[in-house]
Amino acid sequence: GEVTLDFKALAGTPGTLVVYMAAAKAARWSEALLGAGKPSDTPVAIVRRCSLPDQTRTLTTLGEVGVLAAAGDLRPPLIAVIGGVSAPDGVADWFTGRSLFGRTVVVTRPLDQAKGMADRLRDAGARVLLQPTIEIGPPDTWRQVDDAIDQLSDYHTVVFSSRNGVSWFFRRLKSRGFDARCFGRANLAAIGPATAEALAFWRLRPDIMPDEYRAEALVEELRHEVNGERVLLVRASRGREVLRDQLAEAGATVDQVVVYHSHDLQSADPEVLEQIAAGRVDWITATSSAIARSAVRLFGGSLAAAKQSGNTPRFAAISPLTAGALSDCGWPAAAVAERYTADGVVDALLQAEPR
Repeated sequence: GEVTLDFKALAGTPGTLVVYMAAAKAARWSEALLGAGKPSDTPVAIVRRCSLPDQTRTLTTLGEVGVLAAAGDLRPPLIAVIGGVSAPDGVADWFTGRSLFGRTVVVTRPLDQAKGMADRLRDAGARVLLQPTIEIGPPDTWRQVDDAIDQLSDYHTVVFSSRNGVSWFFRRLKSRGFDARCFGRANLAAIGPATAEALAFWRLRPDIMPDEYRAEALVEELRHEVNGERVLLVRASRGREVLRDQLAEAGATVDQVVVYHSHDLQSADPEVLEQIAAGRVDWITATSSAIARSAVRLFGGSLAAAKQSGNTPRFAAISPLTAGALSDCGWPAAAVAERYTADGVVDALLQAEPR
């Protein structure tokens, strides 16, 4: 049977009352508290979808709860917080006051790399949809990579141009029973801090990293050191040829090895496409040019529908290069990271939001 509560004791409680799953019997518990002597002007906060990015809060009084219930304005899931703590001047609005509260962001990184960015966005209040636009896998053959590993100590410099390159290269190195001693006296070069962080996971520190995280800047750092030397580029299956071409022009003998393949996904989650088309997505991230191009292709129809309705998502790009790829696809970036990292993308997105 139904549990009988001692509403007289509850009404006399000097502190705060919280009613969970409060919607269905709101009229009953509010009338019972009033009947037991609880003042009708007692502040009440009705919090719906508590702790979620679309949380809402209604400040009312105990005497008005029944009116709201009769009008159908109390829909589950919700809790009711009863007492002085719910007075308008006593409620801290830290949750709904966060920078991205009420915003929806699509994170397009491969799933195994999306967590850090997604966590930061959620901490800022955003609803996050995960929709990778590319997938990453091993090369068709490890033969060239293994040949390079066998000659590592013969290279003057080994260049890593991405976090993924570091991860796949060292996993192969480890699987063959080798460790960092294979590098001998070879210098290590990283294109930026994310790549350097990936090296740090393997207890290595790059000898060379440019202040500007671009291939051209890395070439400038290396240009005067590699004339007549052997250089190994550890790279993806696709990308610009700037490093190879310009280092060769500087007099280096350049070998390249593909340590991972990047493939465009051919379909997206229908729910994500529907959210974009309906104008319920505010931001789409792009953390590489390949991701940017694949995102525009995957989301094209939904983006067009959103644009027609006037609720177009904005793109946040990891670098000017990625922003250029978006512009070439007809979708200029509304935010471009100053630091070419995933955290930099989130920083740029936050800065682009109205204060």
